[in-house]
Amino acid sequence: MSKAQLVEIRSPHFITLCGRIFHNTDPQYFPRAEYRRQTIHLCTESCLGAFQSDPKRFYAAHRKSAHKTAIAPKKKGNYE
Repeated sequence: MSKAQLVEIRSPHFITLCGRIFHNTDPQYFPRAEYRRQTIHLCTESCLGAFQSDPKRFYAAHRKSAHKTAIAPKKKGNYE
């Protein structure tokens, strides 16, 4: 494991429901909700509203995308 990877792992971070990782950011400034006795963080107030309208459906759809984000290999090169 490279030194850069170790620093990334050790830096304070949190992950939103959709899989976005925020480093060196205080999660208290982001929308959050309780679901199945667990606090989940969301990226925006719009996502919070969508979650609140149908928590089960929103959670299921976004956990799938978060899982893909977490396991997808990082691409190098041109991002078009």
